Amino acid sequence: MSAQPLSHATLVALTVSLCPLAAFAQNLSAQQSSVPSPSSSSQPLNLPPAPGLALPPNLPPPIPTAIDLAPTVTPVQAPVPIPIPSPMPNQSPQIPSQTAAVPLAPPPPSPPATPPFVELTSLRLLRDKGVISQAEYDSAMHDLQSSLGSRAADSTTLVIGKWATTLFGFAQADVMYFSTQSFNDYAGNLQVARPDTFAGQHGRTEFTARDSRIGFRIEAPELSWLRASALLEMDFLGPTGAIGSSITEASFFNNPNLRVRHAYFKMETPVVDILFGHTWHLFGFQPSFVPADVQWSGVVGSLFSRTMQLRISKTVKTKPVTLEFAVSANRPPQRDSMVPEFEAGARLAFNNWKGVHTLYVTATTTMAAQIAVSADLRRFTLPQFSASPQDTNSKTGLGIAVDAFLPIIPGTKDKRSNSLSLVGEFVSGQGINDLYVGLVGGVNNPPLPTQSGMTAPAFVPGDDPGLAVYDKNGELRLPHWMTFIVGLEYYPPRIGNHLGLFANFAKTQLLDCDLYVNPAKVRDTETLYNAGLFVDITQAIRVGADWAYFDDLYADGVHATTHAVQGVGFFFF
Repeated sequence: MSAQPLSHATLVALTVSLCPLAAFAQNLSAQQSSVPSPSSSSQPLNLPPAPGLALPPNLPPPIPTAIDLAPTVTPVQAPVPIPIPSPMPNQSPQIPSQTAAVPLAPPPPSPPATPPFVELTSLRLLRDKGVISQAEYDSAMHDLQSSLGSRAADSTTLVIGKWATTLFGFAQADVMYFSTQSFNDYAGNLQVARPDTFAGQHGRTEFTARDSRIGFRIEAPELSWLRASALLEMDFLGPTGAIGSSITEASFFNNPNLRVRHAYFKMETPVVDILFGHTWHLFGFQPSFVPADVQWSGVVGSLFSRTMQLRISKTVKTKPVTLEFAVSANRPPQRDSMVPEFEAGARLAFNNWKGVHTLYVTATTTMAAQIAVSADLRRFTLPQFSASPQDTNSKTGLGIAVDAFLPIIPGTKDKRSNSLSLVGEFVSGQGINDLYVGLVGGVNNPPLPTQSGMTAPAFVPGDDPGLAVYDKNGELRLPHWMTFIVGLEYYPPRIGNHLGLFANFAKTQLLDCDLYVNPAKVRDTETLYNAGLFVDITQAIRVGADWAYFDDLYADGVHATTHAVQGVGFFFF
């Protein structure tokens, strides 16, 4: 069916019907234009309420409009307008929400940083970062302090996985002047040349680097019940022979031999600590009480020795004191004795009373006031005093050592200024001269009886010189030595962190010197006077100088004396 055109009357009716709708649209447009836009006002735009919410009571009801297009068309109701309420002054529009607000969850924590598998660092940094425990750090410092003191904390340490290897040591250069020709590059307890000899009337000057050292300390990963570590340290003081007979002077000083100073491993457990290897003697709790000096360590009256041993120790720590007990079985000083050397000791430290102590001239550290007592038991077996021995004779020697460190004016490693400390050692023992550097004292076996016109037969004692000898009556004897040394260290105000002053007095006496043959070669007493200083130029460089006077009294009453002046420089690493 074709569409019928609208009549004029119909059009007029339609126009009249749409007029109210147009008026409503115009009113709505005016209300929207009165709402400020976000760009022109600080008031936000009001949104219409969500469906189903009640309208404010002051708004007019919606105006429905019906349009009757034709009799056959069903009237259509106009959409209901939703008025937009005007915002109240200083009030933000309320926008209803269909769901409750959910608080944001905190971000997940970042995973812990994985330490590098290979790292070049130091013991101090490893402790500060928690890679090693305080107990591991203390163990490492205990092993290294005899060479470096507190410097050991900053020694180069290579970490591979959980294994830490610390490289340490120093390059050392010395210049020495002696007023007699008694010594090579160290004096120790060697005898001073008698004044009636050529060596006793002429001096010498020497340069050497033989005391330079290098070492490694390796630490395994710590377990709940075990800390394991090992140390290997070497210097260039290995046996080189007698100058002028088996070796030249140039070879002695320019081509020194590498030797072992320390080679041991250690196991620390909650019950006891076990050490097996070559290191310091327990006797005298070496080297804790070695005094400060520039003359090479092991001076007159000071225990200074190392040996192969198996040591078991226990340390009990409390806040006021630390108590240490230790026993060891050592390599016998004479291999033919068949009995190990035994040592034992106890040490008491007062933890709240600390001072500054420099061991030798290399190792400056903080040390608690302490006293230690130790003992040494050793047995010697020599062949009969005969050219053709058929049996043996045996003697047992005993040594007692008392050591002490006393901070007169306390100090710390970071505040050494105006600190004063005293260190001392007293020893008495038989057949213990190998526990000192170069101590023999001129004692020797007498010559065997000879028949007229025949060459004197040789006697082979089977021990090192001076340990066990036959006296002038043909009886086996262990030379009885008594020694003591006392040292003072002072670090002046303001400059004490860089400068140290020291003075030492020591004496060694052979109590039975009158029982040995040839008193013109046997020592009665030796006395040492020593004083000097050292300066830290940088953390890595230290220089020092000292003067020493040796007075060696022979058993026949002759004094042999010498002056020694020595300068030294170190580069630590």
